[in-house]
Amino acid sequence: MLVRILDLWKGRWLVPQEVREEAARWKAEGQRVTMLLDDLNARRVIRYTEIDPRTEGRLFASLNRTLGGGESATIAIAHSRHLGAALDDRAAQNACGRLNPPVYWIATEDILTCAATEGLMSLSEVEAIWAATGITDPNRRVGC
Repeated sequence: MLVRILDLWKGRWLVPQEVREEAARWKAEGQRVTMLLDDLNARRVIRYTEIDPRTEGRLFASLNRTLGGGESATIAIAHSRHLGAALDDRAAQNACGRLNPPVYWIATEDILTCAATEGLMSLSEVEAIWAATGITDPNRRVGC
């Protein structure tokens, strides 16, 4: 399902190596997720990137005190390179707003809503993907 979403905006997704490394440590699904990410990278749907220690290292280290490595790298890279960030972690989203300038972020439900609104996916496809995420927070939902 991740492939279906990312394919809609091919070539626009940078994934920090820290995200891949974090996924690899996931006991239940790590191997499957890293294989998926590696396949997306090989097909140029995503592109792996690394923290530039000179321009992004300081913010990464600061964020990494309270956030995971993947979220910290994503935010540091987005801030330094003037990009948006795809984040589902509330603490990471809040950290984006505390930066100057703040980092624009988008959550899974926003991406799915955008895909449906722009006619790139049917509402039933969007709802199926949303259900598969397992996100049950009643404050989070796909809205079109």
